[in-house]
Amino acid sequence: MRAGLCGLFLLLFGTMGFSQREAANWYFGENAGLNFNTGIPQVLLDGRINTIEGCETFSDSDGNLLFYTDGKTVWNSRHRIMPNGEGLKGSLSSSQAALVVPNPNQNLYYIFTPDDALRQRNGITGGNGFNFSVVDMSRSNGLGDVVLKNQKLLSQCSEKVSAIRNSNGDYYWVVTHFKDTFYAYKVDENGVGLDPVTSTVGPNIDHLENIRGTLKISPDGTKLAIAHTIVEPKFQGSFYLFDFDVETGRVNNPQLVSDSRVYYGVEFSPNSKKLYGSGVQYANSGNEQILGPMEIVQYDLDETNLQVSEYVVGTFTGNQDVFVAGALQIAIDKKIYHSFPSERLSVIRAPNLKGIQVDFRPSSVALGNRLATFGLPPFVQSFFETIVTIENFCLGNGTSFTVESSGEIASISWDFGDPASGSGNFSTDVNPNHVFSAPGTFTVTMDVVYSNGNSRQFVEFVEITTIPNTPDEVDLVQCDLDGLDDGLTIFNLMQAIPLLNNGDEDVTALFFANEADATANVNHLYAEEYANTTNDQEIYARVFENSECASIVKVNLMTQPLSDLGLFDTVYICDASQTPTSVTIDAIEVYDWLTPYFASYEGIALYRKGEEALLEKAALVSETFSFDASIPKPYELYFRVEDGNSCAFIGKVALNISPKPEFEDTVQVHLCDGATVLQAMDGYENYYWPDETTGQSIIVDRTGNVDVVFGNGPCLYTQTFEVLPARMIDIEEIVVKDFNKNNSLEVILGPGEDVEDFMFSIDGGITFKPNNKFANLVPGIYQVLADNGCSIFEKEVLVGGIPSFFTPNNDGANDRILLNNPEYFPSYQMSVFNRYGKLLGSFTASENGWDGTYGAMEMPPDDYWYVLDLADGRSVKGYFTLKR
Repeated sequence: MRAGLCGLFLLLFGTMGFSQREAANWYFGENAGLNFNTGIPQVLLDGRINTIEGCETFSDSDGNLLFYTDGKTVWNSRHRIMPNGEGLKGSLSSSQAALVVPNPNQNLYYIFTPDDALRQRNGITGGNGFNFSVVDMSRSNGLGDVVLKNQKLLSQCSEKVSAIRNSNGDYYWVVTHFKDTFYAYKVDENGVGLDPVTSTVGPNIDHLENIRGTLKISPDGTKLAIAHTIVEPKFQGSFYLFDFDVETGRVNNPQLVSDSRVYYGVEFSPNSKKLYGSGVQYANSGNEQILGPMEIVQYDLDETNLQVSEYVVGTFTGNQDVFVAGALQIAIDKKIYHSFPSERLSVIRAPNLKGIQVDFRPSSVALGNRLATFGLPPFVQSFFETIVTIENFCLGNGTSFTVESSGEIASISWDFGDPASGSGNFSTDVNPNHVFSAPGTFTVTMDVVYSNGNSRQFVEFVEITTIPNTPDEVDLVQCDLDGLDDGLTIFNLMQAIPLLNNGDEDVTALFFANEADATANVNHLYAEEYANTTNDQEIYARVFENSECASIVKVNLMTQPLSDLGLFDTVYICDASQTPTSVTIDAIEVYDWLTPYFASYEGIALYRKGEEALLEKAALVSETFSFDASIPKPYELYFRVEDGNSCAFIGKVALNISPKPEFEDTVQVHLCDGATVLQAMDGYENYYWPDETTGQSIIVDRTGNVDVVFGNGPCLYTQTFEVLPARMIDIEEIVVKDFNKNNSLEVILGPGEDVEDFMFSIDGGITFKPNNKFANLVPGIYQVLADNGCSIFEKEVLVGGIPSFFTPNNDGANDRILLNNPEYFPSYQMSVFNRYGKLLGSFTASENGWDGTYGAMEMPPDDYWYVLDLADGRSVKGYFTLKR
């Protein structure tokens, strides 16, 4: 790495005892954390934070954790919620959910919480606004309490906040933004000033969906950069640079850095001479917009035309439809880290340098299986300021330290953190030179006394490396897919790195067309897609852990002849899972199919596209992966066979995919009229029955188990039919509701029977219907049948009743009132009453009913009531009419 130059104003600092380790601990993402106290990030697994974007952590001057927050909750150093530490008006979905600024002279810390686009969009009282809360670290035995909470400064603001110390070191500026105005709040020993310095400058971001993105002030306090994540009414780029006056808090001189991406993350290099941004590419397609890869870009602030100086540091594909490009954050090791949802952070190892020399390492910092999200903790940017340029990092060479503006310094004391070097571990030279005793990361401490009497301590982490132990030359062998026997193909030169670094993952390489360019570190080749110009072409690699400490190695680009296998075979995938939109398969089935063909080779990898297989990009490393069910079939995968680190073959396979069928392992069927039809699953190519027939169905005439094997190709499944004797129909009961004006009956089937399998009749089979319920039945005898197509149940059923009228006129018809079908009711008693309840007569089954008289007197035509007591215990009440 190389540390950079500082601005003049920080050379006068000294009244506050900060040593830059206030930013030593980070908690972020989903319970992720890192500790930078040694200069090498160490994984922390004890954090309680779980945030989509914003977060903040603060440590003391020795790097000991004090507290951390997601903008809503504050946890102390023991990872417990502080007293009164809940309900802060920040948001875990804000770009910069919180920023901590210490009181210069008291044990108080101010947590500033910006607004939230989602809350503003939802119209919740106009958003949270810009607030601050106060932590008193003298409370709770030094663990801290939140003693003041949610003091409002602005009713509305963006999701952005940054801070810097002033030139005299006795106060801070805290800066936020809303629409076209910057608001700078002074924080000094008296607390937070409530009247901000306002600067109305730059574009007007007036849509509340567009307040996302981050803001940073340069470590030297002279510049301010802001990324507006523009999503409404459409995606747009907005990345601006301003001048910042650290004495007045004013912002001016806007410069458009870039409008070609949807920008989000912002950071400056430690020497404040390089500016970095993260953004997602976008393109207009008619009335629609398409989001493309996410990129990290560098701009050189020494160049007059910033846009011309743009250099793409890194590109991330496969993040379609994600417009948040992830935070950029400098650490006390003076490297810049990038966060995007994964189990690793990416890092810019030498951010002071220009172009390819920044040494970008994508996804290189492991988080102990914890997940990073879109945010990283911001800090007071002064913590990352440096006053020294450091050069020469190879073991055995003298490492030089050159201080900027040394005329402002009265004295300086150096501790190189290298006690093994003896008395040479210390120096009072302004610009010393030190030969480190061993490779490793050394903590260099500089105690500076300025000519005005102020003092300050600076910390730099210096990485000393050896020149990598490399072979003199290596062969990178690639396959050829263009069908021409000319030895020309496309190489991913990054695949040569394992041949060069002897297994040391910290060692990487850049590639050049000739040895002179490799030595000078200029005109590097585009490594990920390089087209060789001749077969067996020689290029050169600059191999290094630190970009200034490199070995030059010749790389021979060789082409494997006859390596394109084309369509190699069809692979049958059994038991795939399928939804209306996707088909998911198990990659193990493809590997198992291919492995016997290439058993003598070292590895097989799968890819979706031929160019991905050629360049070894986007290998399918998951055990399962899905295809879009709407794409034309057959589905295809490409495979690459490796011989050592050389390409042996590339081919593709067609996938014949059979979704896992859903069927009952055993199905019970019954013979019917001595036979039954066995019907296998629909939609398959092959059916195999015990009698060697191959149709979908067969007829059997005996009981026992019959297996059918069905499927497509080699994907076969077995279903068993248990053939049982003809089944007796299970009728639980026939429920008769009689002696009513509307008599009915219902055939109740037993368990396991289905009404839909039956036809029913009550006239002895003359007429049938699929309903087991019959209504409006006149009293009488009914012949009930239930037919399931194989068996018939039959039973005679009586529906009892009493006539609705009788005519006692001695004409021989209806002369008496008595039961219908009385022979079926051998024991009953019936009593007759007039409308006033007077008993007129009573008779039993052995008597001949009632003749309409009372005491030899004929009763007049009228309605008469009865009570019928039956032998089964029922008592039926009703009425009939007497007509004359």
